[in-house]
Amino acid sequence: MWGLNLQQIFQNVIINRQELNSIEFEKESIEIPLSPGGEETFEILITNYGSPTHIHLSVSEELKGLITFLRDNPYVLQKEYVSAVARIPQEGKTLIQGQIFITAGYGSRKRGFPVQLGKTDTKPQEHPRDEVYAVDEEEELNSQKPVTRISGSRSANGSGRFSSFIRKSFTGGFPASAGRRTYRNVSGNERLSLNMAFGGVLLLIGLFFLYFILPSGLQFKVSFAQSLLFSILFVTCMTYVLLRIAEEG
Repeated sequence: MWGLNLQQIFQNVIINRQELNSIEFEKESIEIPLSPGGEETFEILITNYGSPTHIHLSVSEELKGLITFLRDNPYVLQKEYVSAVARIPQEGKTLIQGQIFITAGYGSRKRGFPVQLGKTDTKPQEHPRDEVYAVDEEEELNSQKPVTRISGSRSANGSGRFSSFIRKSFTGGFPASAGRRTYRNVSGNERLSLNMAFGGVLLLIGLFFLYFILPSGLQFKVSFAQSLLFSILFVTCMTYVLLRIAEEG
């Protein structure tokens, strides 16, 4: 078939150039990039250096039903274009590998070349940098988080930690972040709660001492209900403070 060829030529097959019924391929292999549900028409050029002859085109088992030749037994004078249709079903594989065979000399000589049908997904999987940092920071927190234990052996250095904790709670002097690491900080609401608890404890202790220090003429009367309320507030504040000290320790 002579004339202008508008379709893409994927392979050039040369016959009878080296010897009678010899078969050569211009390309060692071809790739037809298709997605599932896609279809493409291409051509194979047959160039004959010998006497006019018939050739036969076929495919391997992997490509049966996926590549169809419009003429599978063309008669080649000098040059002949053989059209073919490649398709991948919608639910088919994304990558199929097989061979296209050329048979010459009425079955006496047969050769094939590899065909890759489909697309190879070479794009590397990307992870957001923020997600990677979040995982790293979570691992660091888990490895650095102290184990909280309350036992009587802490009574010896309890006063030092108590004073240090009071100083931190009022000044906000908890460890700051360094580089990419994130430390466990006490939020503003927690500091406010601590300040209120400390203030309540100090207020109740101050009122307790005033009750005994003031002269009899200036002493104030405290009813049972008020005493009970002050006791509850004092125990609540002290419990909260002690729990925070245990967590920080």
